[in-house]
Amino acid sequence: MDSLLTLVAEVVEKVAESGAGFFSWGTGYQPEIPDELFEK
Repeated sequence: MDSLLTLVAEVVEKVAESGAGFFSWGTGYQPEIPDELFEK
């Protein structure tokens, strides 16, 4: 069970580190994002 929690923690950390990259990739198939999301 501890190994599973460790794996989840590592994945969350990697996602947090490269969050900007995932967001940029996400805009590729969601080109129409409301400007309100960028203002917050």
